[in-house]
Amino acid sequence: MDRQDMNIRSIGIVGFGRFGALLGRSLREDFQVRAYDSMLTPEHITSKGIEAAPLHEVAQTDCIFICVPIVNFETTVKRLEPLIVSGTAVLDVCSVKKMPSDVMYEHLSKKSVILPTHPMFGPVSAQFGWDNLPFVLCPSATPSPEEQALTSFWSNYIQQRQRARVVIMTPEEHDRITAYNLCLTQLLGRVLGNIGIKSSPIDAQSFKYLMQMKEISYSDSMELLIGMHRYNPFAAEMRTHLREEFEAVEELLSKKTD
Repeated sequence: MDRQDMNIRSIGIVGFGRFGALLGRSLREDFQVRAYDSMLTPEHITSKGIEAAPLHEVAQTDCIFICVPIVNFETTVKRLEPLIVSGTAVLDVCSVKKMPSDVMYEHLSKKSVILPTHPMFGPVSAQFGWDNLPFVLCPSATPSPEEQALTSFWSNYIQQRQRARVVIMTPEEHDRITAYNLCLTQLLGRVLGNIGIKSSPIDAQSFKYLMQMKEISYSDSMELLIGMHRYNPFAAEMRTHLREEFEAVEELLSKKTD
């Protein structure tokens, strides 16, 4: 295969959780897909219709997607570093972009062609396909010809074959936006569940939206919530802003009127 032309035929998935499994199912019609997960047996992976392989074999594929929780990301990259063939494409799908991007460029850029990504959907919202769902790509501000080719390859594939909507932005832009549109909604959904909101026969439409937010948040792991807040550099600022606004509204509601 001529890797300079990004003629990608084989895909390796490292981390076969809920999103890794979704990715495998979505790509297997167009690529040879094999997967590895340190926490799962090969039998579990093959039961999902994907070939299971040891990490060193997954590292020999044309393009690797790292789909591990962000708390395990740097450790996983360091394990892959000596195993990857020169010229291999490496993408991540973390919900935070600045930290994974920095880690991949630090450890893999000498041998690999890197493209940080974030599919803005999960197994629930993509259960019937990726149609018109946003898929963020975060190429380097000064990409090499190989990085440009990789970005073009996946941008075309995602839009033409999977019919998703590609959005190009920097890791910093991504993290600043998702601190509010992802970290915030995941946080509120978890809090709503923790206080025990439930459906009733008289639910307003706005309350039904809150129930959907709760259900989506609870369909994801607490590990995901912690990871996106811990590693998104703008999440703490968002939480501070949220607390301040809650306090301001509480003060307003507590005031006695004549």
